[in-house]
Amino acid sequence: MLHRSPAPTTSRSTRRGYLGSLSLTAADAARGVLHRSSGGPHLQVDAHAHALPPRYRDALRAAGVKAPGGLPFPAWSESAALGFMRRYGIRAQVVSISDPGVEFLPVQASIELARELNDDLADLVRRRPDRFAALAVLPLRDVPASVQEVGRALDDLRLDGVGLLSNYDGYYLGDPRFRPLLQELDRRGAYVFVHPTSPLPADKPRRGLPDPIVEFPFETTRTVESLLRAGALQAYPRIRWHLAHAGGLVPALTDRLARDLPYDPSPALAALRYDTALSASPWALAGVRAVAPPEHLLLATDWPFTTLLFLFAGTAQPQLRRSVPAEELPGVLAGNILRELPRLAQAIGAARG
Repeated sequence: MLHRSPAPTTSRSTRRGYLGSLSLTAADAARGVLHRSSGGPHLQVDAHAHALPPRYRDALRAAGVKAPGGLPFPAWSESAALGFMRRYGIRAQVVSISDPGVEFLPVQASIELARELNDDLADLVRRRPDRFAALAVLPLRDVPASVQEVGRALDDLRLDGVGLLSNYDGYYLGDPRFRPLLQELDRRGAYVFVHPTSPLPADKPRRGLPDPIVEFPFETTRTVESLLRAGALQAYPRIRWHLAHAGGLVPALTDRLARDLPYDPSPALAALRYDTALSASPWALAGVRAVAPPEHLLLATDWPFTTLLFLFAGTAQPQLRRSVPAEELPGVLAGNILRELPRLAQAIGAARG
């Protein structure tokens, strides 16, 4: 069980005041943007999309790495992303570096590539602050370097949060080795997106469907289970966790995940955020709606890895109209993520006048 040493009263109250004011600012900005959108089509913000800058594609190609499932990595560019958003009425995307992150390189090279990619993401946001938010990639096999990069990414580059993978060399996020990182993310009240990655080859069936189809939902579940077993969701309650793909199997396995825990995990699971990427149907979202409030459900496309699902212009996820009550839809489509990312909310508000 993780136990966090209490911070001094003065710093804790100061940080609580800062986080409280940040929350109010974000909520006010989100309300303002949504109010200006009332009466017309719902504002849409894609909370889970990916960027593949040229240097990242070059590094993957040089290492002979293919996308999950053994396929080539999809094409990506700033202009292509803007074109996708235009076709589907999406106002902005929250982008991250997807699986395999920077873990395919030796440790020192992964540290260097992470820094360069975060610089690229920061440049993207600086060019189009109202169209993109970006989450930092970290070289998690070196935890001290990752803690240092969190400070650079959030303080110097002004990125909007952090993107993590479900496991690193088979170690899931609740593992004690990641404790210094979780402490730092909690101290900052950071927004943290968790994307699944493949399990170690020894930990999966020899034959079966490609990892993104079956193993990815299990991966999200495994890393949440590790956080629950470690008590990390309770020990670090300021981290604003966002799970991809409706949380994998977490909603369906809530009772099983609670087994043998010395506490009720329901409040911790309700505090997580869950997105609709590849999971927008009524049956996929039924479990999420049972464990989390509507304010924690986020529109997401997983583009460009889902390019083949978006061949024609239209509404990004029309099935959400059947999955989500009408009064909750504006929040799911944009308001919920804009409350989490005040910089993006303010940039959209400024651009829209």
